[in-house]
Amino acid sequence: MLSIRSGKLCFSVSEDGSRVEWAADGLPLRQSENADFWRAYGDDGYEKEMTVRSSRQSGRATLADGILRVEYDRLVADNGRIFDTTLVIFVSTEVNTYEGFSFEATVSNRCDVRLNELQLPFVDLDTACDENRANDVFYHIDGLGRTIANPWEQVRRSNHTEYIASDNHVVWNAMRYPGDAAMGWFGLQTGGHFLYMGRHDPKLKICVLSVGVSPRDHDPRLLIAISHIPCAKKGETVEITRCFVSLNEGDWRTGSDIYGGYARANWYTPPVIPDWVKNITGWQRVILRHQFGEVLFTYDDLPGIYEEGAKYGLNMVMVFGWWKGRFDNGYPIYEPDDALGGAEKLREAVAKIQAMGGYVALYTNGQLIDVATDYYKEIGHKVCRIDIDGNDYRDHYRFGNDGLMLRAFGYKSFVTACPANEEWQNRVVMHEKIKFDFGADSAFFDQIGAAAPLPCFNEDHFHGPRPDACEIWRVEAFKKLHANCPEGKAVGTEMVNDMVLPYVQYIHGCQLGPIFGPNCFPEMFMRTFPETVQTDRFVHDNKAGTDRQLGNAFIHGYRHDVSPWRGRAHIGQIPELAEKIGKILALKKKYRKFFYEGRYVREEDPALPAGVKYGEFVNGKERMYALWNDSEETKTFIVKDQEITLNAQEVTCVCFA
Repeated sequence: MLSIRSGKLCFSVSEDGSRVEWAADGLPLRQSENADFWRAYGDDGYEKEMTVRSSRQSGRATLADGILRVEYDRLVADNGRIFDTTLVIFVSTEVNTYEGFSFEATVSNRCDVRLNELQLPFVDLDTACDENRANDVFYHIDGLGRTIANPWEQVRRSNHTEYIASDNHVVWNAMRYPGDAAMGWFGLQTGGHFLYMGRHDPKLKICVLSVGVSPRDHDPRLLIAISHIPCAKKGETVEITRCFVSLNEGDWRTGSDIYGGYARANWYTPPVIPDWVKNITGWQRVILRHQFGEVLFTYDDLPGIYEEGAKYGLNMVMVFGWWKGRFDNGYPIYEPDDALGGAEKLREAVAKIQAMGGYVALYTNGQLIDVATDYYKEIGHKVCRIDIDGNDYRDHYRFGNDGLMLRAFGYKSFVTACPANEEWQNRVVMHEKIKFDFGADSAFFDQIGAAAPLPCFNEDHFHGPRPDACEIWRVEAFKKLHANCPEGKAVGTEMVNDMVLPYVQYIHGCQLGPIFGPNCFPEMFMRTFPETVQTDRFVHDNKAGTDRQLGNAFIHGYRHDVSPWRGRAHIGQIPELAEKIGKILALKKKYRKFFYEGRYVREEDPALPAGVKYGEFVNGKERMYALWNDSEETKTFIVKDQEITLNAQEVTCVCFA
């Protein structure tokens, strides 16, 4: 066996590249029997996923100058097919805040079977650093973060597809990056250590971050993998980007340090955020003319809507459906609607709100194209993303009014623009200018932050034959929006992938974390990129669960996205919700030096009763805990020498030096 070592962690490969061994000094970490350290999947056009396992190959491993090189001249699939494909894997030690290993690879394909996917690194464990597997916690980058206690059992319970996938082999919990996942790292907290795995790729190629477990009625196994999408065809050589694996003492914060250090060293510079954006308390999100055609509000109604929100502390209005085509229609053509009052009335409404001390963001969609438009027929079909079968990816949004036909059968069909073409790059900049020409404080772009990270197989686009390489052009679009944004104005987007953070001033949250859900842990993201200004999501009315949504937003410093009756009303029409929003915003105003002027951190671990959650903020030498009793009973406890009593779903703050 040839071995390299980094800190406590040792990685070994047999000379023929078929056997692998992970070990950690003084720790019980051990791999599963016959474990792989990579897997690949071939596609002959008919059989789409022919599995290739490292444990069933015969290659050559060499060690020189601290680099472990493993080369396979051909690949043998489980079904016996032999692919004339060379795979070379490089493993080296690296120090990036913490010690660890770098994994890279090159695929050279000489056969008609396309190599669609390579899973590397691929860690397959029988036991991690705690003999009692139930103590392990997986920190998955589902949205901004999620904890999975005892993943050895929980992944199987929560992610078994029953029918769709080959769960008789592995049950996977998979997150797309960029997309479902806001960052490119995750890992296992185990036995006082954190096993980190991260995709360190400034080119932002599409990948899948996954944790898996063995099937039902099998011995426990935990698998952690990053899936790359090279789609290497005959005659192509494709490089697989660098991934990092480490094992260090500590908890999930070591992962945040590793990834945050990589980001700041390679591509992340915090954006310059205007003071007015930092001081956004929240907005009302309203739709003027809805998808089904009904006019809910006109331009003349906007100042009154703002005033209703201002009574309770909301200082912004986010305007949807302001164009002639109506909401979720006519994309990507945006013209003011005469039926709503015409262009001058829109300008007047924006100016009136600003004169009252408020702010206005105008919406356009950042990537959808309505297939019913002339634009799609003439241009859009050339700029949209194409799937692996050569068809348009289609998306559908079912908005209905009081009838049941639209509700039951749907209405609109869209394709998704690929950002890797000149037409769409120019189109989003045009949309930005349109919105600022109406005087808006912010140009807001729906979805473009992270939605639909779909591999595009249209080789006429800038990404050419690399379907996984279209996402860097999403970043290029944001660079142009940033460069064309007037001083004092702001660019915002829905959803987040970390690579766009340097070019936007705020995020309209739409992933787990801003959306409260079981075991959500947005601390993963917020600690790594604490400069981010973003909102909560799904505060639509005073439904069950709203208190938990508001409590989650409070402790993480989110601004409020208030969308009464999903944009069909203003906040004054739901007084119970308005009172809750007003009470929270009054408390945040009292502690504004932390919520709006401070910095989110996660440095301390105060002893709190079960059900009490917290966020930590700093401003200079002063600190504050934002506390939330996420339970159904009153809790009395001591924190920083202060006695606190919190009723069910109540929030408060504690300041200290």
